[in-house]
Amino acid sequence: MRQRLVALLLLVVWMASLAPTTAYAQEEPIQQMRAFWVDSFNPGFYNHAEIDELVDNVVRAGANTIITQVRRHGDAWYNNSIEPRAIHPRLAPAHEFDPLAYMIERAHSRGVRVQAWLVISVTCRRADALWNHPQHVCTHHGPDIHDPLRWTTATSGGAQVGDFDFGHPAAIQHLERVVQHLLWAYPQLDGLHWDYIRFAGQSYGYNRVSIERFNQAHGLPLNNRPRVDDPAWSQWRRDRVTELARRLYIRAKAIKPSIEISAATITWGGIGSYHPGDWPNSAAYRQVFQDWPAWLEEGIIDVAMPMHYFAEGVPRSRGWYDGWLAFDRNHTGRRAIVVGLGSWLNSREQNMAQIQRAHTPDEHGRVLSGVAFFSYDKPFAGSNFNTRREFMDQLRHTVFAQPARAPDWPWIAQPTHGMLQGIATVDDATVPDARVSLVRNGEWLRDIFASVDGWYGAVELPPGEYTIVIHHPDGRQHVRYTEIYAGLVSSL
Repeated sequence: MRQRLVALLLLVVWMASLAPTTAYAQEEPIQQMRAFWVDSFNPGFYNHAEIDELVDNVVRAGANTIITQVRRHGDAWYNNSIEPRAIHPRLAPAHEFDPLAYMIERAHSRGVRVQAWLVISVTCRRADALWNHPQHVCTHHGPDIHDPLRWTTATSGGAQVGDFDFGHPAAIQHLERVVQHLLWAYPQLDGLHWDYIRFAGQSYGYNRVSIERFNQAHGLPLNNRPRVDDPAWSQWRRDRVTELARRLYIRAKAIKPSIEISAATITWGGIGSYHPGDWPNSAAYRQVFQDWPAWLEEGIIDVAMPMHYFAEGVPRSRGWYDGWLAFDRNHTGRRAIVVGLGSWLNSREQNMAQIQRAHTPDEHGRVLSGVAFFSYDKPFAGSNFNTRREFMDQLRHTVFAQPARAPDWPWIAQPTHGMLQGIATVDDATVPDARVSLVRNGEWLRDIFASVDGWYGAVELPPGEYTIVIHHPDGRQHVRYTEIYAGLVSSL
């Protein structure tokens, strides 16, 4: 009898040794994004084996989201695109491999979500393999083409730059087509991620078409060249970036309401006390015209991923990181913020220290929604293929020990408001920059303004019956009627 009891106790001890050692093993997973940016400059998704390794690593880390680069410079790192497929010596041929399709298949089989990462502004680079390709947008609308067919920007000094200028309506429409086709071709995508949705600096934005639009809007001679520091000119460029974010958001949601829209946002340096009043002094607002807190407040992105790329071992840099975390907790607006980590700058321990602080609530209980590593290729300083695997295991047993699933954002999963888009017309003619009045259930709600091509759109609209009034500058009006439904885009 005693021998049986001893054997039974030994069996119990042995079985207990097989159980997970963390206190979190039996808990319901929390909702917290744990993501990796996977860039196209480095191995990660060039073939089937790399994607298998990628997904395995994400799972072994206890992470749940892959942000995979699908557009770098007007190219497509996927097969079904209106832009030409990327050329890279290690990228498997199209007839046997679609990076995005296989990524989605493998990731979803392991419970991992996939966001398609698109570089928005940077488009034309002479060193690219697709330079002068007959199907590349820069061949027909790049810096070497004459206005008004040139969609790219210029500096205040007149130097042509291979980045899209968001003041040129054709550039905006091209980006819309890229995004729409991507969603139609890959309906299983979980998210879209905007990168470089901004100007490169304060002296950029001098595309001739954009300048003429600005001058016309402000009653100035068409050949007027605004000063770099002209407040009205700065606001014009800021408005163009915001308008693009709004258009891409609504266009995407019209195709797939559940799609998650995120953006990599700028947090260069510091901004004083990180009080809301400091925001106009930030590099994002003042230099590159990316007013991303306003996007969160309006609801034209679902998640901001501020790029807090700061070295933990440098006191001033560490202070910037902590200051931005405080700013983030105070500025989620209607949406969410996931902290972008400059993981390649820091050691394993330094990265984990930054993750712990990102996960810590402030004194008001406000907490951020997760972290994203830049990048998968370099999850910590000096990492390689083998040490990356080791680090993934380390994450799972430390800062990612508690199981987590990618968040189901309440405004997507249980929406209470809807969206609207349309083209402003009067007597069947498009009205550029028209004022559009939104009237809900007989009461005026607000006015919005159409773009130069007549497109208008709004988010966060309470459901109900709407009257849409298009105002022509000469006093004529056109009235339309629609219904707004929670979680959907009503298109006119």
